[in-house]
Amino acid sequence: MRSDSQPSEDQKDEAALWHAKRAGGSMSAQDEADFDAWMNADKANRLAFDQMRVLWARIEQPAQRAAQSRKRFGLSGLKRVFTKRRPLAGVAAIAMVCGVIWAANPNMIVNWQADIVAGTNDITTVTLPDGSTALLGANSALATDFTGHHREVRLLRGQVLFDVVHRDGDAFRVHTSDTDIEVVGTRFNVDSLSDKTVVTVERGAVRVSNQKDRHGVLLGPDQQARSNGTRVVMTDHVDSTLALSWMKGRLSVQNSPVRDVVAKLQNYSTARLIVLGDAGNSRVSGSFPTRDVDGSLKTVADAVGAKVIETSPWVTILY
Repeated sequence: MRSDSQPSEDQKDEAALWHAKRAGGSMSAQDEADFDAWMNADKANRLAFDQMRVLWARIEQPAQRAAQSRKRFGLSGLKRVFTKRRPLAGVAAIAMVCGVIWAANPNMIVNWQADIVAGTNDITTVTLPDGSTALLGANSALATDFTGHHREVRLLRGQVLFDVVHRDGDAFRVHTSDTDIEVVGTRFNVDSLSDKTVVTVERGAVRVSNQKDRHGVLLGPDQQARSNGTRVVMTDHVDSTLALSWMKGRLSVQNSPVRDVVAKLQNYSTARLIVLGDAGNSRVSGSFPTRDVDGSLKTVADAVGAKVIETSPWVTILY
């Protein structure tokens, strides 16, 4: 038994799995006995489990309260609370409602910054002011600047296939949080779904750079570059149809970490998808339907010997 009462990272991981099993209703009689034995084996196990219960309550309750608040607390409710006699209560109420709305829609702040926000459809086609076309993946968001000679787009979230028209003297630039892409006339895909920006060229040429590597790399057809804000790494030859498979409702990957695959599937899911333990470092190849996220998660899990548990309508865990 550990003399230190503070739980280790392994104990926290075990606590998360036990909580997921109990919340998902998948506990057999033997599982209950094993759980009791685990809880009684070490005080730190019990502490880890209590901490996990508090964590999940913080994650799930805001979404539940949001649904209830939309029914009970409309604008008329705000007006009743915000009176001259109770200005602080009114401010607190407004702050509470804003917090609940944000919990239900964590993309709200990014959406306010955007000029174009895609819905849950696989593809949203937008004609930009210069005549170029942007095909947005589900839940993607763009901010644009086409004033004067500027042709600049900021990808705030998601992925976009750009088909850029040539305009003499005016470059077309795309920015993500960590990467800059400059083109003259081309068709290329920008994927900012995970912690890396991935640029794939179908035709034409683009230059990909970032703050640490201003020179960057020049990409041609069927070439790809990955940027994490520090380095820009080019792949000599790729199958661009894989990068564009999302346009046909598929997520196609080759030897990709499970954590990255789940991050990409998150864009197509209304539930929060969480990866625990070493499963996230396993690698997988395949083509997964984006219209059936639950089925795709199960397929990914089966491929790497992991499991999937839906703890509630708002949270799904792969471990």
